[in-house]
Amino acid sequence: MSDASSKAKLKETLRTMHEQWNGLKSEWRDSASETMQRDAVDSADDAVRMAILALEQIGEAIARARHECGANEC
Repeated sequence: MSDASSKAKLKETLRTMHEQWNGLKSEWRDSASETMQRDAVDSADDAVRMAILALEQIGEAIARARHECGANEC
């Protein structure tokens, strides 16, 4: 799986999670739902966003290495 397809899959999964969570929390409003939002949904959101950022940084590093090796014939 390429970096681009991995990022797309992560973004789609995050979008789906938010859609399903928003549907659920419109009917579930108590302290347990607030805990679930904080401990699971927000944590997953942060982790996915960090993973996407990491994929972007890895892609940039690979592109830079390819460029440098191509210029210097590593």
